[in-house]
Amino acid sequence: MQIQILPTWDGLTLSQILKDLFHIGKKARHEMRMAREVLRDGQPIDFEKPLSSGDILTFSLHDNPITATKAPLDVRFEDQHLLIVNKPVGVKTHPNDPTETNTLANFVQFHLNQSKSGTAMPVHRLDQTTSGLILFAKHSLSLAALSDKLMKRQIKREYLAILDGVLEGDRTINQPIGNDRHHSGRKRVSPNGQSAETHIHVLEKDKAASVTLVRCKLTTGRTHQIRVHTSSIGHPIIGDTLYGGPKRTKRVMLHAERLYLSHPFTEKNMTIEVAPGADWQSNKKSFTTL
Repeated sequence: MQIQILPTWDGLTLSQILKDLFHIGKKARHEMRMAREVLRDGQPIDFEKPLSSGDILTFSLHDNPITATKAPLDVRFEDQHLLIVNKPVGVKTHPNDPTETNTLANFVQFHLNQSKSGTAMPVHRLDQTTSGLILFAKHSLSLAALSDKLMKRQIKREYLAILDGVLEGDRTINQPIGNDRHHSGRKRVSPNGQSAETHIHVLEKDKAASVTLVRCKLTTGRTHQIRVHTSSIGHPIIGDTLYGGPKRTKRVMLHAERLYLSHPFTEKNMTIEVAPGADWQSNKKSFTTL
């Protein structure tokens, strides 16, 4: 894997770049230094020597890939550092144990194996019942940098949802989310939970069908956040029976539509968007003209 030193990194040492920009831990930086597997012009690099804009560094990374499974994959962006794919509804993001091999991460690993171009490392996740965009890192440096951006809320995500009932205007829900002690698979609004903020923008209303199409913007990214927050205001997502939504469709009407980020290795601002697929459209037609 190669990276090119950007003008904004001119004069920094590799130690500074790994620590301050890519957020690589002290142990991992030490292992890289001792292995002498970071090269410039074919020679091991001095980690404390200032680098110049345009320098090209070659890294030998030993990431452990998961089991690869062949399956269709809708790739929306890819370079040597990261991959953004459109997850279909009904597919898990990643395996919970090595015996699971039919998750999106397994499919991504098969795709990467075809060009020997990396390891499938999801930066965030979507519920199995949600479709849309997921960001994968292709190596450990990328995962560290992207995870730091996610933690600092520098990766923005927007979702489409169809809610039960007519929502009269835009809403911001700022309610903490915690575990539901009465149901192991559910979350709930809880004063002792983690902070969570969801901005809801009304796009269209269908009063006859008593539904509202909305776009949700997340400030935080808690498990089931949109599902919990919309349910808490009396407008659960259509099809989301876990949180009180009416079963008017064969799927939960929630789709991760947009992803915004600054690329950690090029500093280019990226906007990736994907419209809901045919299954969303066919399910929607069964209950509304939206």
